[in-house]
Amino acid sequence: MPELPEVETVKNKLSPLIVGKKIIDVDVRYPKYECLNQIKGETIEGIKRRGKFLIFVLTNHYVVSHLRMEGKYFTSKNERVNKHDLVKFTLDDSFMYYNDVRKFGVFNCFNRNDDIDNLEPLSKVGLEPFNASKEYLFDKLNSHTEPIKTALLDQSIISGLGNIYVDEVLYKSRINPFRKACDISINECDEIIKNSIDTLNDAIALGGSTIKSFASLNGESGHFQGSLLVHLRENERCYRCNNYIIKSRCGGRGTYYCPACERLIKDSKYYAITGGFSSGKSTVLKMIKDLGYTTYSLDEIYNELFLNKKEMLKEINKAFNTTEKSKLREIVFNSKEKNDILKEITHKYVMKELFSRIESNKDRICFVEAPLLYEGGFEKCFDKVITVDESIEVLETLLKNKGFTLDDYNTRNNSQMDKKEKINRSDYVIHNDKDLNNLLKQVKELLIKLEV
Repeated sequence: MPELPEVETVKNKLSPLIVGKKIIDVDVRYPKYECLNQIKGETIEGIKRRGKFLIFVLTNHYVVSHLRMEGKYFTSKNERVNKHDLVKFTLDDSFMYYNDVRKFGVFNCFNRNDDIDNLEPLSKVGLEPFNASKEYLFDKLNSHTEPIKTALLDQSIISGLGNIYVDEVLYKSRINPFRKACDISINECDEIIKNSIDTLNDAIALGGSTIKSFASLNGESGHFQGSLLVHLRENERCYRCNNYIIKSRCGGRGTYYCPACERLIKDSKYYAITGGFSSGKSTVLKMIKDLGYTTYSLDEIYNELFLNKKEMLKEINKAFNTTEKSKLREIVFNSKEKNDILKEITHKYVMKELFSRIESNKDRICFVEAPLLYEGGFEKCFDKVITVDESIEVLETLLKNKGFTLDDYNTRNNSQMDKKEKINRSDYVIHNDKDLNNLLKQVKELLIKLEV
């Protein structure tokens, strides 16, 4: 369905071609639009827009047009034949056609003396972002318990935004589409208004978005779809945090968002724990869990998905012709390119599963063990990064307990970022160089610093 930028584009392109022209005749070819027969002989004095409605200002009437799913206008100096042209307007020196494949478009005719803003359908249309204040939006949302995306799609609350632009606006505003509308703060309303205005203006400048069937005047496509930040970008990396964009359903509408940037729980905190192979990350994570905090391990999620995630296994098999871990290790061992391909496939599913669990559990605070945090480029998904730095003595003990040698350690670490670089890029470092009591003491001190 055309949204505000698309309708504004139609208005801007149509105006110079028909304003000032007289309607010599109207050929209504679909009974639904018979009200248009009464405008014969009138002059088109102007075209306005309200939300997603076009308003033709005539000598004696207003004609309010809503394009719905497939409505389009065409102009021509010569007559044309098209079975989906439902109305032909004969003007002074040209023709205008209303074309609608699905016949969902709507026309309403009013007398020029009518106060159309107080008559349906326009009486149900809320303010546009261009005219709305943060206070107006906050007041409108205050009594709505449905998701904020559903509320913003409600044209009686705020007009002009549809599925495409609500996704974009919420992404820019860092607001999860499933948050309750009534929980949106007045400052967040301010962000929504500002980002709506910016997004709509950018889209208007590029002639709107042509994703499925929208075309402005005479079938011309829009170009804003090439500038979309989140909509239609499922499984692609977020431009802001490098996480993966997911697609879900919100109020029955396909919804695209980044769960790391657009958090379901406002002011939530996600902390990553990383380090080299056998550095003690899992021990630190267990200590944090035992102290009562929610924890996740990306390695554990990975192993679970390898057992039951058919989509991931199908994608791996397509790329490597096997899903056996031992064979995959052999394939990627000496090939950085193939190793990167495997990581990109598995990281996508692991990170999506992680944030699915965080959202399902409505976690306000959680700690995530992420061995390949920097290698996967996921550090910006988290508020703080904690690196566990082990001493050589502790490392040798940990390796021995796991049945590994230093050669095994060096082999595994070859594909990982240098430990010193991890430490330099981290917010906090836990030194695993003494006994478990000392390690637990550092964990407790860190939790105090994090004020959790």
